[in-house]
Amino acid sequence: MSVPAWVTFALCAIAVALHYMAVRDETFLMYAIPGLIMLLVIPLTLSWMSRRTFLEASQFHEGKARHYPVKRIGLDMVGQAVRISGTVRKISFRWLNRPHFLIKDDTGHIRVIMFTSPGEDIGVDDTVDVLGLVMKNVFTRKTAVISAVSIKKTK
Repeated sequence: MSVPAWVTFALCAIAVALHYMAVRDETFLMYAIPGLIMLLVIPLTLSWMSRRTFLEASQFHEGKARHYPVKRIGLDMVGQAVRISGTVRKISFRWLNRPHFLIKDDTGHIRVIMFTSPGEDIGVDDTVDVLGLVMKNVFTRKTAVISAVSIKKTK
């Protein structure tokens, strides 16, 4: 679950506890406790479904993706499945479970975006293999990025 989901759950749990201590009404708990449980179950289920979909997508694109050096990936390849290898130089948005990785190889660097958390813990200076689709950078629209369906450590 993402940090905002945990914060929401914690705030709601505190509010439920404070309200119950103030009114001592057990019928309130009949609605509040299932609501709190759903605040956990829904994000966990969505995360599980997202990971499963990404696993299926990586299996689908596995045979189609060719390995490219980062320097060769450009806007003319939008929609194409690619594979790159390199070293993680920076990670952002991890707290949202939507990590953006800056991957560098011998030819250059590129932003790799995941729309779910990776299956393993990836850190700065890890050497990784990325499988994904080339798309336009959502921030500048002038550069290519990779929307990853799989990112795995190689060392």
